[in-house]
Amino acid sequence: MDQQLKKTVHDNMASYIDRLSSLVRIPSISFDNFDQKYVLDSAEAVKKMFEEAGLKNIQFLTPESGRHTVYGESLTSPDKPTILLYAHHDVQPPMREHLWNTKPFEATLSADGERLYGRGTADDKAGIITHLAALELVRASKKDQGPNLKFIIEGEEESGSAGFAQILKEHAALLKCDAVIVADLGNFARGTPSITTTLRGMSAVSVELKATKAPLHSGSWSGPIPDVGQVLCRIIANLTDGKGNILIPHFEDGLVPPTAEELASYKSLGMTEEIFRNDGGVLSETKLLVPEDEILLANWRRPSITVTAMEVGNRKNAGNVLQDSAYARIGIRLAPGMDADRCTDLLVDFIKQQVPFGITCEITTEDGANPFVTDTSHPFFKLMSESMATAYESPTKFIGCGASIPGAELFRNTFGNIPILLTGLEDPECNAHGENESLYLPDFERGILAEALFFEGLS
Repeated sequence: MDQQLKKTVHDNMASYIDRLSSLVRIPSISFDNFDQKYVLDSAEAVKKMFEEAGLKNIQFLTPESGRHTVYGESLTSPDKPTILLYAHHDVQPPMREHLWNTKPFEATLSADGERLYGRGTADDKAGIITHLAALELVRASKKDQGPNLKFIIEGEEESGSAGFAQILKEHAALLKCDAVIVADLGNFARGTPSITTTLRGMSAVSVELKATKAPLHSGSWSGPIPDVGQVLCRIIANLTDGKGNILIPHFEDGLVPPTAEELASYKSLGMTEEIFRNDGGVLSETKLLVPEDEILLANWRRPSITVTAMEVGNRKNAGNVLQDSAYARIGIRLAPGMDADRCTDLLVDFIKQQVPFGITCEITTEDGANPFVTDTSHPFFKLMSESMATAYESPTKFIGCGASIPGAELFRNTFGNIPILLTGLEDPECNAHGENESLYLPDFERGILAEALFFEGLS
């Protein structure tokens, strides 16, 4: 390894953390019920960083939502490979702010200095800084001998990437590349460099049941009138059996099982029930739905259904009321081989068939993302694996992921069968999407070094 490069990364860590912290301060939540001014502010902040880094052709690529994706480029020579660097600058809501130990939108170092807390630290504003830092390092060491680098920083990944397909279609010539690095995933464990090779797809529906025009006194009216809260619970319970297996007919048609090589790779990771429980904060009394040797399979290669929100009345103002309506948002995760649109339609039809008593049922759907599987035989995967192993001083693992990155499949649909390298800086303790999200700073440093080594290898 280039020891000078390693030293340069280490010496600049305070600057990288400062830049990341400035992005974390912007509450760029891309959900419609939040102020979208901050997403635009975040895009402007990324644009300014691009300008300071000397990128050219900087521009906003804006979908119908108005949430800017930021583009910039640093080109060297047509003879060099072109790498498209993806991350996103929007974030999830802070969730229950009273459960945060720090302010969600104020980057805060842990007492031991190893973790940086704040919404977006790991998912995914660290990805932006990683790309920019690696660019600066390779330009300093290789000048114009490094690869061509194009940056695309999305503004609505967390809300489903609804306009990203249109951006890629309209700007395919601008974004043309030989490979993509999607810096929005993570490592199997702290200090274990990982490249993700499979992603689950996702979709979601919102269900609202209504039985009366307004809430009613429960003593005066309950009994003859069905309780929409109980009806909704029964519908949700009918989606799966006691082990979480999905009961919707034909839902899993087309499911592609993992290969023998993939199964061997999963086994080599050494996942145990104790590790999984500890990483997920699973209460000791809670039993898992699968045995220990199926944990990774259930998480990476099987579909699941999750109730992500539910509302019947209001917890803080609960009274003796027969509620007029009940609401739930139901998310589905789809394993390789499954189709998001088809599975969403099956879910909607199944729910409608379960609604009793003539209760009004309104269902709205969200844009889904298909599962993703990549072929790791291209030399770029070998180079990235070697670069990460060198930076982390630990062998690189090829892993799956139960989450979804809509852009991964969209890149393939746009550019064909080019290498799409899924990397990132999340770890089992980072709590992305939950309260007290954090970034493990030693891996932040190693991740920057790994990407810089990869760029140098392409030189």
